[in-house]
Amino acid sequence: MNLMKHPVLPFRWAPSGRFNPAITAIVVLVWLVLMGILLKDRYFPSRIPLSESVQISATESDDWFLVRIGGAYSGFGRSRQVRREGGWKLLDELNISLNIQGQLKPVRIMNESDVDGEFHLERFELKIASGLISFDVRGRMDGRDLIIETPGSKGSAQRKLKLYETPRIARSLGLPVPLTGLKVGDEIKLPIFDPLDGQKWDAVINVLEKADIEMNASKVEAWRVRAIFRSMEATLWIDSEGRLIKGRMPLGITVIRSDKTEIAREMKGLRELPDMVSLTSVPVEGKIPDNPDLQTLRLKVEGRGDWHIPSDGFRQKFEGSEITITRETIPQATYALPDNDERMKQFLAASPFIRSDHPDIIAKAREIVGTQTDPVKAAKLINTWVYTNLKKVPTPAVPDAHTVLVNLQGDCNEHAILAVALARAVGLPARVAVGLVYSGDGFYYHAWVNYWAGKTWFSGDPLLDELPASTTHVALLYGDVDKHVNVIGFLGRLTLKVVEAK
Repeated sequence: MNLMKHPVLPFRWAPSGRFNPAITAIVVLVWLVLMGILLKDRYFPSRIPLSESVQISATESDDWFLVRIGGAYSGFGRSRQVRREGGWKLLDELNISLNIQGQLKPVRIMNESDVDGEFHLERFELKIASGLISFDVRGRMDGRDLIIETPGSKGSAQRKLKLYETPRIARSLGLPVPLTGLKVGDEIKLPIFDPLDGQKWDAVINVLEKADIEMNASKVEAWRVRAIFRSMEATLWIDSEGRLIKGRMPLGITVIRSDKTEIAREMKGLRELPDMVSLTSVPVEGKIPDNPDLQTLRLKVEGRGDWHIPSDGFRQKFEGSEITITRETIPQATYALPDNDERMKQFLAASPFIRSDHPDIIAKAREIVGTQTDPVKAAKLINTWVYTNLKKVPTPAVPDAHTVLVNLQGDCNEHAILAVALARAVGLPARVAVGLVYSGDGFYYHAWVNYWAGKTWFSGDPLLDELPASTTHVALLYGDVDKHVNVIGFLGRLTLKVVEAK
């Protein structure tokens, strides 16, 4: 089904003349809400603390869903649960389009999983395709080990995770697992294991009420629940089999159970999708001067949330409800490449997305840096090379450094991921910073890089050709791509007020 009937506008630049950035985390958020992708929200310990009446549903199903963003048709999804010998096969598919800075970007996600009769994971395969960018990952259980493999196009990476219990795999839409026997007032906590970062956290399900909901010109008995995943709150309407009827998510995303006929009818009446960058921008009260040499920026943080904003010790301080960002002075290096400090090991390591051990990445990094052993000068070479050689294109993808190097295009996240991989490949510790950047009329989600000088970090923005990054960069978190989805805790809840800008 072709969703490209929307008019595609030329690539837009911000009023300041800069690229108006949108980080991949925004796209990951949409996928997380709709599909539970990137292995997030999909692995559950065997012993789930449920009330006696609540059970995991075990019925065959084949559901189609309409996906709307801001009331406009964005695409459709299909979720199937098919009985097989010894268990179940779960097949999930999502076809959506996202408007990113005036360009309509189609995205297709497919996930196939085998689970046993109690929904314990046996194997899975996930594929994401978006134009030139694709992402594949597969996994299987071997005793208590989860073997995660990334295909050859990403460097044939394989990881083995030792699990304390055999995990369950969730259905892709609705509750984390399909539950029956819900009662008003129930609060269900589902401990979730995330194999990407090895962390465990709780999803919380609150059953709010039992009420009829309109579906296909008839009323269906449903439970309205509030589901909180990684600080993201969604309102879901669930039927007696634990299957989703309707979901209302952040960013104006709605998911409604439908059928092929209704989906086809929706497609004929297409209208312009809201721009995801504008939709996720952070409002700011007050003005910031258009001055690349701004020395100090002080912002008051407002909005709903328990904010965990980093104080990084070299450019940003968060105290009380205020963030103060001070213009950096580029430090002097105190070591020669490669860095062998054990304390920097995690910032030199390859990961499924930052493939700094890939032969192509290593070769390109050595070509860029040459014989330079000063880490500050090497960082400047890498920052400039990425800025110069990557085409600035909004890209709804899960970026890995090798694919970015092959395609040489992307938005801020692709620029940051490649720069970090190139730095690590020559022994220069580096990490991705995710946060906000001011661009003329507000703050937009963005990603850039921190490099290690030996005694302190210093920042660089390979998308905007800045080293150090300007004081209008506000860091919200640090980490690889698998951590970026944590930015969802800020979306739609954060506002800023300018206290001082000089």
